[in-house]
Order: sequence, then C-alpha cells, then structure tokens
Amino acid sequence: MRVDRRDAVALLAIPLVIVAFKVESAMFATLCMTLAGAVIVLAVGGHDEFPWKHRIAICAFVFAADLGMLLYLYRANAAEELKQQVAPLVAAVLPQPVSSNCPIPRNAVALYLGNRVSVITEFPHVVFRAHGEEVLRIDRDSSDLLISFRVFNDSGTLVARLDRNTFTAANSASHVERPDPSHLLVFDDLGTKVLDVQFLNPQAINMTGILRYPGMDPIIVSEKYSGQGGTISPPACSTEVESDFEVK
Repeated sequence: MRVDRRDAVALLAIPLVIVAFKVESAMFATLCMTLAGAVIVLAVGGHDEFPWKHRIAICAFVFAADLGMLLYLYRANAAEELKQQVAPLVAAVLPQPVSSNCPIPRNAVALYLGNRVSVITEFPHVVFRAHGEEVLRIDRDSSDLLISFRVFNDSGTLVARLDRNTFTAANSASHVERPDPSHLLVFDDLGTKVLDVQFLNPQAINMTGILRYPGMDPIIVSEKYSGQGGTISPPACSTEVESDFEVK
C-alpha cells in the first residue's frame, strides 16, 4: 500500500477528535468531528489499489462512527447544560447595584428590585404573590439560591414554570439561560426576557423582570424603577415583608 500526503493529513483526525471531546461548544465539536471524518474519507478514497467496494465500506464505517460520536457528544452536552441550568445560583463577588440608605444586617440579604430594596432575613422569600398564589419565590439551598417562577403570557396563559431552578415549558421558545453560575435568565413563549436574577454577592441579589398574572397589569421591574400600569412605585426599603409585590 502506498502512502501519500493525504494519509499524513488523515492523522489530523486524532487531535480533531480529542478537541471535539474537550470543548464545551456543541457547534465547534460538530465542526471538529466533521473535519475528522472528511480527512479520513479523503485519504481512503485516494487509494486506488483497493477495490472501490472496500473503499466505500470503509468510508461508510467512518461516517457511521463519526455520526455515533456526534450523537454521544450531543447527549453529553445536553446533560451538562441541564445540570448547569438546575444548579443553584452561587454568590459572585460583585458590588451592590445602587447606593441605598437601607441598612443591611450582617446575616441578611438585600434584594434589589429597581428602586426598591427588600431586606430578607429568612427563606423562602416570596417576591410576588397574587390571590394567595406564589408566582415568584426565592429559596435557599445552604448558601446558594433556588428560584421558583410561574411564567404567564399577555393573555394570562401559563406558558412555563420554574420550580427550584427546574424548568418546564409548553414550547421551545420559553427557556432558561445561565450566563454564569450566579446568573439566571427566563424567557417567555415569545422569547421575551421576563426574569433576570443575579446573585451579586452573599448579601445582595439583583432582580428585574416582567411579572404577569391573569386579570392584572404586569409589574415591571427595571434596573432603576418598579411599577405597574404606567405608575412608578416610590423608592422604598422594606424588612421582613410577607411578599414584595402582592395582589389580593
């Protein structure tokens, strides 16, 4: 059997496969596996001394092996993504978002809701309750955080649910993203961001979002204010409240 440059190039398949199993990006892993399969097929196809049936059989085997490894990588990445999604929020080392005259006791946590600060001294803590139903709640898991949230659309239909960081939705447009271990984002069925929670440090949580419930105007919480129905709530500092927003 003669050896040419294509055989040497085919050796590149080895580091490409290794890289595919090491990287976290599914797209880059797919690219590496595709290139690895392509260089092997190119090398095999160039050996005219082998019967064409043998070359086709080898290429088919390479294709099947490549596809099998791609499927394995996809499932492994999906499992890792789910593991990261449901993981509790871990405190970062970021400063509080705004200066506030609200005193924060040593063992308390400040929840920043636009121009409002809620001092949390015990968990679970209800952020939004409507007609006795907890729509948004923060739980503590040791020193970390778990979020529970009911996602309604503008017509008042429940489209998704986050239960202690475990997410279920009616369609793929509703989803959760975890930019980093201290950050959680929730999107509704139109792909609109409806909740943004960041565990800034052990004593500070920043939260913005669109809190909806059937039969009422949504509560809007931005970086600078919170309000409902076009009315901006005045700055406030609250301690040990049953819920930060409540509709009875």
